[in-house]
Amino acid sequence: MSLTQALSTALSGLQVNQASISMVASNVANADTPGYTRKVVNQVSIGAGSSIGVRVSDIQRQIDLYIQRQLRVENAGASYADTRAQMYSQLQEIYGQPGSDTSLESVYNSFTSALQVLSTSPDDPGARTAVVNSAQLLTQQLNQLSGSIQGQRANAELAIADGVNRANEAMKQIASLNQQIAGSTPGDSATQALQDQRDSYIDQLSQLMDINVMAGDRGQVSIFTSSGTQLVGAQAAQLSFDAVGTITPASQWSANPSQRGVGTIMLIPPSGAPVDLIQNRSIRSGTIAAYLQMRDQDLVQAQNQLDALAAAMSQAL
Repeated sequence: MSLTQALSTALSGLQVNQASISMVASNVANADTPGYTRKVVNQVSIGAGSSIGVRVSDIQRQIDLYIQRQLRVENAGASYADTRAQMYSQLQEIYGQPGSDTSLESVYNSFTSALQVLSTSPDDPGARTAVVNSAQLLTQQLNQLSGSIQGQRANAELAIADGVNRANEAMKQIASLNQQIAGSTPGDSATQALQDQRDSYIDQLSQLMDINVMAGDRGQVSIFTSSGTQLVGAQAAQLSFDAVGTITPASQWSANPSQRGVGTIMLIPPSGAPVDLIQNRSIRSGTIAAYLQMRDQDLVQAQNQLDALAAAMSQAL
């Protein structure tokens, strides 16, 4: 081996080591960067003719695809549970702490106590006044509770609209990054950075709804809901939500637009007919599903319980 060949071989080794050290430094510097994944430099030996040495073959992201898939499933489940827990906490504040003077329990007990006193002294003007006053307080409490519950449903309606907007932005970015990755050089650092960005948007989308990610050609991915409705392919679908301004106890969801008193989520694909995601139960987990559950089920049930209590008291009186 000549001196020139030896120097060329040593130089190629130094260049590969320099690239590896630079990648290690980047991994350490970005350890806490959201969406960043650890990367390694792969090298191959070269021995064509008089040229002997090594070179960088590609840069590879270190990702466990199974764990990543499970993490996204858990993201949706955790967001669903956290959102419902927050809404239930707000509902508990509306009802009041048990035993407090402003709770429904205390106001109702005051009313029944006043009735018991009146039953023993029906001619006592003070007892009559106490019953009327306590009945008015109870009525006001029931009306305030009903208004607060409908206020929570209205907040859920606004939160669904916000979630739909964020989902649209994430899907738009994923589709755009898909196109950039398809046109880039596989295995280089720029392509890996684009994949990191795309994973970040996919993670954001997984918090909003339950999704499945399918790998495609040229590094692209397709995204579906867990029920099989496609959200992102070669292009991104568009979600629309027709939020209503005022929600009352009579405002209910219905597949019939003329009977529906709250907003519904429509998926508008790049080609084909729109799909009602609520009617098809396409969103089953994530933040959006939690707000739908609270708006259309849990808070409606809370309102029905108040109505049943008021009806029973009216009938009894």
